[in-house]
Amino acid sequence: MKRKKRREEDREHLDRWLISYADFLTLMFTFFAALYALSTVDKEKIGQFSNSLRQAFNVIERPIPGVGESKKPLMSEISKSVANIEGINVKSDPRGIVVTLSNDTAFMSGSADIKDKMTSALDNLAEILKKNPGRIVIEGHTDNVPISGGKYASNWELSTARAASVLNLLLQQGLDPNRFIIAGYGEYRPLASSATDEGRAKNRRVEIILAPVSMR
Repeated sequence: MKRKKRREEDREHLDRWLISYADFLTLMFTFFAALYALSTVDKEKIGQFSNSLRQAFNVIERPIPGVGESKKPLMSEISKSVANIEGINVKSDPRGIVVTLSNDTAFMSGSADIKDKMTSALDNLAEILKKNPGRIVIEGHTDNVPISGGKYASNWELSTARAASVLNLLLQQGLDPNRFIIAGYGEYRPLASSATDEGRAKNRRVEIILAPVSMR
């Protein structure tokens, strides 16, 4: 009697598993049928289908702080603070707000010492960064001309040293060290072709990237 009862319980458990598996197959079939249907419908129907999925799964879209229109006031403030300084460019890209310092303006050739006129601009920038939260990434870049002699053995070392110099200056203005990441990429992330003097000049730079608040 007990053995018969156990067989019935085992059969019941097996039936439960089969029901769950069948439900899974049904969901997968529905998903791929929807994908196939999307390949043949117009954009309006795709939008309707997307909205239906959001409602079905209760997806709530929230704007990410620091992205899109919310960047503009901060970009404007930064641009005004460095407007009179040659060799600084402010732009927005997917990484965040990017302040680019031309190495030719910010440093002597082969050196990581920041020139005085760039120091004042970075002091102004530091005051703005204090009031705006978010991760700050500092990247050093060089051209592809090999270093011969001097303090640094390679473009890797020079680019890293320049990023570190900018970091140290900002830290001296009271910014939180935990907000920062620095990196030196040498010649390996160029903006322009290294075949011309103009292209190499664009590639010699330090980028200060104020990432969106959501990436802290």
